[in-house]
Amino acid sequence: MGAVGLLVLVAVFKVPPGAIPGEVLIIVLTVIMAASAMEVAGGIDFLVRVAERIIRRNPRQVTLVAPLVTYGFTFASGTGHIVYPLLPVIYEVAHENGIRPERPMAIATIASQQAITASPISAATAAMIALLAAHGVGLVQILLICVPSTLIAVLAAAIVQLRVGKELKEDPEYQRRLQAGEVSPPRSASGSHADAPAALKPGAKLSACIFFAGVALVVAAGVFPAIRAVPSRTGEPAIISMPMAIAIVMMAVAALILVTTRAPAAEVPRCTTCRSGLTAVIGILGLAWLGDTFINANQELIIGGSSITRSCCRN
Repeated sequence: MGAVGLLVLVAVFKVPPGAIPGEVLIIVLTVIMAASAMEVAGGIDFLVRVAERIIRRNPRQVTLVAPLVTYGFTFASGTGHIVYPLLPVIYEVAHENGIRPERPMAIATIASQQAITASPISAATAAMIALLAAHGVGLVQILLICVPSTLIAVLAAAIVQLRVGKELKEDPEYQRRLQAGEVSPPRSASGSHADAPAALKPGAKLSACIFFAGVALVVAAGVFPAIRAVPSRTGEPAIISMPMAIAIVMMAVAALILVTTRAPAAEVPRCTTCRSGLTAVIGILGLAWLGDTFINANQELIIGGSSITRSCCRN
């Protein structure tokens, strides 16, 4: 639909098309490949197991711990898909301890989405890097703003969630449904036990370690530009742009995961992360291209209008 809007601008209003957001698409595609390779190798399952153990070790504080866990793992992996298998775990831990499950579940989901904004390898950060590079703003500045602000917001929301609704033991409607059999009792009270989890793939842990090493290298390249320096014909070192550095590192990460874990490369395009990532690529291509074309065609009006607005506000 973004392309439909672009077609209308070009064909009907004779507006020259803007630039394709190539750097954003390159970053998103390469990160998708790395994350998809990790998923096929079992790395996502490994991370879910680790996150589950952390949540179960702190059952009474699940409303505070669960969002921090989903935030941290989404921040590191660049994808919010890791939160889906954790939601049943969060529900079960909260229910067993008499805590309203909607408290941790609601904020854990939001925390995962906030972490995408702050993750150094997410599509959102890729877009910001590409858009703000011309203004001298790089990965470090973006992280210095996005990480503290999103973390503070998540913690504040989690504290608010601590007082949402009545405790289960004090909620008459919950107690009525529990007595009527409309709600399953907590697992600890019913004596039921969850099935043993399936065995992880042999390269699951290794794939996650390789992926996180790549993320660490990306952050280091943003903090220390000298890492991105290469010789040039003029004799002075040239600095590779962050979008290009991210693309090189993440594609190499994808290759290393597939080679070292012997994960089937044919499964990569079929996995959940790859399919959802390609959907994001299509959305970015259509909407970003349309937005760039529209803004470039009306730049004087938009900038002039905002200047008038600021002048009126000051007066």
